Formats: sequence, C-alpha cells, structure tokens
Amino acid sequence: MNSLASQITSIVGAPYLIDDPTGYPAYAVQGRVPALVVAPGSAEELAWVVSAAHAADMPVIPRGGGTMQAWGRPPARDFIIVQTTRINRVRIYEPDDLTISVDAGMTMQALDALLAANGQMLPLDVPLPARSTVGGVLATAMDGPRRLGYGSARDLLIGVQVVEATGRISKAGGMVVKNVSGFDMMKLYTGSLGSLAIIVSANFKLLPRPRAAATIACAFSSQAAAYALADAIHASQLAPVAVEYLQKDEGGGMKDEAPMDTVSSLIPHPSAFILCVRAEGLPAAVERHVRDVAAMAERADSSGVTVLRDEAHTAAWAAINDLPQTFSLAEGELLLRLSCLPGDLAHALADASALATRHGMALTVAARALSGIAYLRARGDDEAARSQFHTNLLARWPQLAILAGPPAIMAEAPIWGADIPNLALMRRIKQEFDPDNRLNPERYVV
Repeated sequence: MNSLASQITSIVGAPYLIDDPTGYPAYAVQGRVPALVVAPGSAEELAWVVSAAHAADMPVIPRGGGTMQAWGRPPARDFIIVQTTRINRVRIYEPDDLTISVDAGMTMQALDALLAANGQMLPLDVPLPARSTVGGVLATAMDGPRRLGYGSARDLLIGVQVVEATGRISKAGGMVVKNVSGFDMMKLYTGSLGSLAIIVSANFKLLPRPRAAATIACAFSSQAAAYALADAIHASQLAPVAVEYLQKDEGGGMKDEAPMDTVSSLIPHPSAFILCVRAEGLPAAVERHVRDVAAMAERADSSGVTVLRDEAHTAAWAAINDLPQTFSLAEGELLLRLSCLPGDLAHALADASALATRHGMALTVAARALSGIAYLRARGDDEAARSQFHTNLLARWPQLAILAGPPAIMAEAPIWGADIPNLALMRRIKQEFDPDNRLNPERYVV
C-alpha cells in the first residue's frame, strides 16, 4: 500500500491524496473505509491513477459529490476512492449549436448556471444539484420529473470520454447531435454505476430555456382521485413536461419528510395526495395547461388547485427533485425505486401503501406518474417489519431496487430486484470490460 500511495503521490501531488482516510467518515462506503482517497486534476491523471491501481491489484471506486454513494453493496475487499470533483472544466461550449462538453466533476448546479446565462438548459432534474456531479448523474442514470417532456440522460447525451479498468482512455459519440457512427457505447456506460469504466467527460445536446413556466398543484383525498387526473391528462392533447404524484403517509410514528413539507407549505389545501403538473414553453401554451388541468382536476373531485409561478414554482420542484436523495437517511429508512409499466404504476403504489400500513411503516412517495417510475421512502423502527415490507412488495413487483437503507438489509436483501432482465448478458459485458473486477466490485448487479 505504501508503494501505491507513493506512486499516486507522484502523479497528483501530496495535497490531493489522503493516505489515512479513517478520520474522514464522508468517504466511507456503507461503513467501509477506503485504503486511499485520491483527487486527480485531469483525465490523464485519473488514467494514470487507475493504471497504477490496476497494476497493484487494487479495486477503484469513483466518487463525485457523494450524493448517491449509498447505492449498491460495499466492496468485500480493500479499495481506493477516486474523487472526480477537481476534473470540472468546460471543454467545448457552442451555444449556437446547442451543444456542450464538460468534465464529469462539474456539479449540475454549476452547469445550469452556465447555461442559464445563454438562455439554455440541460433538463436533468437531480437531487442535491449543488453537490451532484455530471459523472455521478450519468453513472447512476438518475432520472427526474421532466423526463416525461425531455427524456432522460440517455436521450440528451451525445458523447462521452471514459477511463477503462486498465487506465486506458477511450471515447464514444461526439459533438454532433445526429451521430450514428460506431456502437452506441454511451448508453452502456450510463447507469452502469461505474462498474464498466469511469466517466471523465460528457457531451450533451441542449435546449432553449422556456419563456414561461407554471405548476398546477392539485390536492386530492385519495390516490385513486389523483390518478384519475393523471389518466385524464394522458388521454388529452396536453403536453406537460412533468406529472408528479406525491404521497405522504403519517403511519409508523416517524417524522415528516422535509422536502415534502416544503411542497405542502406552498399549497393552501393540505392533503396526503398531490399531483403536480409542470407546464413549460410559450406563455399561451402554459396558460392553456393551467386552465385545462384545473378544469380536469375539478372533474376528478380535487380538494383544491393551486397555481405556482416564479419563485414558488422553482422552490416546489427543487423540493420534489430532492425527495429521492440518498445523501442522508432517517434512522430505519429505506429508499426504494420501483419500475413498472406506466399503466401499472397506480396499482403498484396502492400495493405499497397497503403493505406499509400492514407493517407499521411510514411511506413517502414521489412518482413519475406517467413514466412508470416511483421513489418510495419507507420508514419504521422494527427491523423485521422493514424486511418483510420489502420482501412482500418485491414478490409483487420484481423491478424493485433498494437504493439505500440500513446496513443489514443492504448486505442481505436482493437490492437490485428479482428476475433481473438480461443478467447473463450483463455478466458477459462486465467480464469483457473489467475481467479482473477492479471497478466498483460487488457494488452493482454484476
């Protein structure tokens, strides 16, 4: 280890190496302390570090802002952390072409501020954007409410540069939006949790910032009524960029969820069931959404409709985006991601609510109502009840992942769901890209 530390010091410099991370609990991965923490300042330095670790048979875990470091299992052997936040420059920005290339360590908040100055945006809504990095968002394929209108990270990414397990730098795609040459490696790296390669830069296609925006927040007395509105919107000619279903169950005697409270405080109609519809675009189109959604909500027996604009609109969506965060958890809390067909989501959430009640769990839900993705925060004091809640819900909805939770359940439960599609193919790809299992070992599905 001393030899590896010395070699890495010669690459990045002593100020950017922590050779004894025991005094730095933020770098622990689910209680496991890394052997070293290194912060390269460029893609080339990162490649040299990974090459040195590969030669020393030392696993590597990439880390951006650490906001999603709770995902997956901890490694079973010693490892080093490669911190990417120093690799954070803008490589190429062509506002007239609506494209940008940035380093993976740039935060999403910094990127948004840069684009806003030119009236542009990258519509990826992520938790804790002041800390979340571009590389981390791509590695986890974190989705946001506006995926309904603009797509996910896979749809906006047009090029990527990575460091492979041996330290070799490679790239895919480019700076052209309609790039069809070669294999689409970008989609392979996105969502692989850094288990195939470490993302060091990314190229995106951008969109103009909307001229107007508003939120139509509709309160309901039941989940069924809220989903009646969601179904009506889906069947209409409206084109909202987000339709988010929010639910807060006070069962289990747990404290309120702060981001959910922020949303509730902006709405003068307290309710455990809220549907937030986000409209963006030309002012006339936004106003049509406000009128039509309000009328649909009334027909769906809404207990109140509130239109949020400007600062209230921004604050509401910032809070909604933070609901799936894993940076901090309450004691006894599970964060689950449930995936299913959009038409099945209401049924899945009804199952989750019934099971939470049966097992004495408090449940907070943030669901992409028309996209088939839901994030569930389930909290309870009884370890056996938490485990049984997860087991029962998994039996009904096999695409159920535990993104974060108490160490016992993260170590023993099938955290990536049951009946994982294409598992054999995923194993073959991992073997091809990382045959020695050096990148994020044991952390992801393979």
